[in-house]
Amino acid sequence: MSKVKLVVLIIAILLLLTGVAYARWTEQINIMILTKTAETELSYVDYTSRTGSGKASVVKGEKTQATVSFTELEPGTSSSVTLRFKNTGTIPIDIDDIKVLYISGYSNEHKQDITLTVTGYANEKRFVQQDDRVFHWKTNNSSSNRGALYELPVNGVIDVICDIEFDDIRTIDNYGQSKKEDSNQPTEPPVIKENVSFIIEVAYSRFNKR
Repeated sequence: MSKVKLVVLIIAILLLLTGVAYARWTEQINIMILTKTAETELSYVDYTSRTGSGKASVVKGEKTQATVSFTELEPGTSSSVTLRFKNTGTIPIDIDDIKVLYISGYSNEHKQDITLTVTGYANEKRFVQQDDRVFHWKTNNSSSNRGALYELPVNGVIDVICDIEFDDIRTIDNYGQSKKEDSNQPTEPPVIKENVSFIIEVAYSRFNKR
């Protein structure tokens, strides 16, 4: 092989290696840029409330948590709090679950009479709903046993509605049958008020295109 051909071959090999190295370097740079710019973040925004009795309040917690409190609930009434969360990241995310944590405040006497319903809405479309007596949420705190519930685009919002219903208190008559309290009784019925507090947590992950 002549020297000229050898030189040309070496140059060609060097150019090939340089091209491969450049391609890999460019790919790594692109991955780094994508990693830095592709941020997943879901943020609690605000809340609205409707009370049939007592008061409702919300305290922002860590990350995607908010503490909801209902105080001085009266029998035969219902109240509601709507929490709003927004995708403040740079890529779509999957809403994986809505959890109820650390529910407390109610008495054992009326734990069978209070129901909590948690509903998730996006663009006025319901994507999850779960209801149960308050004391059951201690062991079954998840609103879903499935995978991703909803794909939330960038700047998209979801509403988590927490409805509390306190049933009319019933008594037992002389025949052992339950009946509602008689409002015409001559004696004043006892004042019954209950409190319920819990944490709502929205679980999410990077959008997984299926």
